[in-house]
Amino acid sequence: MKEYMEGLFGRKSSIQRKVIIVYLLMAVLPIIIITFSASIMYYNSILKGAYSLVEQNTRQHEVVVQERMDALKGVLYELLINNECIKLADSINKGDEEDLLVNGAAMETLLRRSVYTYQSIRSAAFVADNGQYVTYSKWYGSMNESIWADPEQREEIYDKINKEQKLSFIASVNLSNTEGRDDYVIMMGYPVKHLKTKEQKGVLVMALDDDVLLFDEGDESRENGKEANGITTVILNGEDRIIAGVQNSYLNKNYNDYLDDEFGNIKRISENRKKIEGTDWTIVNIIDTAVYRKDIYHLVSVVFILMITVTCFFFLIVFFASRKYIGTVQKIAQGIHDYEGIGEDKIDVDVNEKDELYVIVRQFNKMTERVNSLVEMLRQRNEEIKAAAISQKHAEIKALEAQINPHFLFNTLDSINWRAIEHDEVEISDMLGTLGSLLRYSVSNIDMEVVLEAEISWLKKYIFLQRDRFHDSFDCSYDITEQAMEFPIYKMLLQPIIENTILHAFEEVKEGGMIYVKAFVRQDEKLEIRIKDNGCGMENEVVAEITQEIEEKGPLNSKRIGISNVIHRLRIYYQEEAEIIVNSKLSEGSEFILIIPNRQDERRR
Repeated sequence: MKEYMEGLFGRKSSIQRKVIIVYLLMAVLPIIIITFSASIMYYNSILKGAYSLVEQNTRQHEVVVQERMDALKGVLYELLINNECIKLADSINKGDEEDLLVNGAAMETLLRRSVYTYQSIRSAAFVADNGQYVTYSKWYGSMNESIWADPEQREEIYDKINKEQKLSFIASVNLSNTEGRDDYVIMMGYPVKHLKTKEQKGVLVMALDDDVLLFDEGDESRENGKEANGITTVILNGEDRIIAGVQNSYLNKNYNDYLDDEFGNIKRISENRKKIEGTDWTIVNIIDTAVYRKDIYHLVSVVFILMITVTCFFFLIVFFASRKYIGTVQKIAQGIHDYEGIGEDKIDVDVNEKDELYVIVRQFNKMTERVNSLVEMLRQRNEEIKAAAISQKHAEIKALEAQINPHFLFNTLDSINWRAIEHDEVEISDMLGTLGSLLRYSVSNIDMEVVLEAEISWLKKYIFLQRDRFHDSFDCSYDITEQAMEFPIYKMLLQPIIENTILHAFEEVKEGGMIYVKAFVRQDEKLEIRIKDNGCGMENEVVAEITQEIEEKGPLNSKRIGISNVIHRLRIYYQEEAEIIVNSKLSEGSEFILIIPNRQDERRR
């Protein structure tokens, strides 16, 4: 038995036995510990990633819902300041029987024209102070089918909006007046008043789909209000009652009752809450940790079986290889032991060149020859890293200096806009509205792809404000094909180039400046955008510096932060697939050519 064990594991003091014992202690045992530790860490990492993703999605959810609500508010506000609407409301409120049918039909036509193109608006209604009402509905052919035909419900909605005297929301209202049919909507209303005398005529109410409050509006992947990835999103009112995101049977139900019914064990869930600005509603993301725990258990089982298999396999390799190569290993070890490494470039070991382990000796000698060159390369790399770190630090400082709360700007601009409307300053109101639209577009989801049509639409608003600022000293023309309009690009790619042209190319121009924006899809299915001007042009040295920055992929250039921003963003988004070309001559103007691939086609492939 003793002889058999020595033949299997080697003699007591042999290298073979030491190698096997060391392998068992230093490889197998740590692998077992690391496997279980890594599984636990991976589980926690997945949960942490899920929490982080939910937090990010919640912020995006808030922004998307706010944008939707702002757009719907805009429809309501446009009707409130519409002179035709105010006159019709006054006539209906006076109760003139002869004109009531005519005015009611005109009001219904106005409501239909205002809300017909908005899918999220189910119906609109005007309820006069005298009790008369006019309604338009996309879904109901007869007024008797909706709650507007019920005087009590109509009066209840009127009283709530009239009492608050501001933009009011009433959640989870069943629009259907038919027994057994549920059609839950969100009511949004505002008193109708004369713009100058402030005399009230009634209230204007719009019925919105309850899905308008959900980030994934109309998503068919939700099953019973839950998502397949273990994350459920619901909307709560100020009383912790559910107003959206679940089946109709749970609408207006207590949130805790819903958790008990759907999840049972409250310890298995985690939640993230975010208030919706301008309302008492809250977005709640519910994370079901049991979904992730089940996946982790399965993963741990697979990893454990794989670990046992791999360990046994490598143990056999070590066992057989150790007996064959022990002698050679001893020679190599002795040679390395004798190598002092002082003033020598390599070591000499008496090993047969036909032996596989001779590769170790040869590679070791090559390694000593490469040490000096690697040290020099590391020194140069450290210098590059330091330079990049300094450049990044300057960029971060500038970014911090430029930060300002976007919601504060939006709210302030909105307040100024309403004051301009109250004083009949239509031009100022238009400019403020355009500026607000520019800010919303530029601060939300900067790394998101949009179609070129959306980017051009935003660019026209930007140029509108810049032309007003510079007293119409320049103009801009557009030559863009329909196919190019549908091409996806990342937001804010063109604005820095346009801004650079306005500030530098037209610096001394008082009139006659022109910017030409041309875009088309090439035969290789890439988008080509040309931005040309008739300004002062650039010196050859400046053009050479920009071209060098494009080719060498260096850090951001603080002298030309706008153009440098476009170059680096193209490189980040599209790597080597995108191109930017600069042509310019003094006194003849400049031209920037951007060539952008279609990344959505690549993802589909």
